[in-house]
Amino acid sequence: MNARSTTPRGKPQSMRMRMKEEARAAILDAAEQVLSEQGQAARMDDIAARVGVSVGTLYNYFEDRQQLLAALRDTRGRELLALLDAELERSLQNPYRARLHGFLRCILEHSQTHFRLLSLLLEDSLRRDASREEDLDRHLEMWREVSLRLEHLGEQGIQEGALRPEDAPHYPGLLLDMMYGLVVRQLLAKQPSPTEALLAPLLRCFLEGAAPR
Repeated sequence: MNARSTTPRGKPQSMRMRMKEEARAAILDAAEQVLSEQGQAARMDDIAARVGVSVGTLYNYFEDRQQLLAALRDTRGRELLALLDAELERSLQNPYRARLHGFLRCILEHSQTHFRLLSLLLEDSLRRDASREEDLDRHLEMWREVSLRLEHLGEQGIQEGALRPEDAPHYPGLLLDMMYGLVVRQLLAKQPSPTEALLAPLLRCFLEGAAPR
């Protein structure tokens, strides 16, 4: 009897959790739309109106605008990691160069998809000195996650002779520094570039060097 009575109570709780997660995701999607359109002028009231809820309901999920921005950054970061994992799984039988191409393309395409949001987040981070340490911690954690994936991918590159083994510890950092510089330059200029226009020279310089051949 206890087993039968526990299940009905568990299901509504699970459903409530799913509904809350779906509502939170809808708020974040609406927030990105409003922030992309209005930039720093976007208010919590504008986001609530876009979702179709009261601003009080919005504050039940996020204490303030900064917490909402942090949640957006974290959510989009997790989405990128999921995209990278899916790409690595999909390309498992491919040679290193092809897999690296797909990996970097995922990062660039994700930055293009969320370009306005990333530009705003960068601007907001540079503007608020008090939050820089927290922002740095989040950035470093994301950096470590992507680096780990590049490190594992680099092992394949070494096995295939595409990379020199003696420099292996430096490859993830070097590649991510190059990628980060390309993306940030676009964000600061507020002008995205075609993915292939960035991807081709990035791969060429990393895999072949910048000296004339």
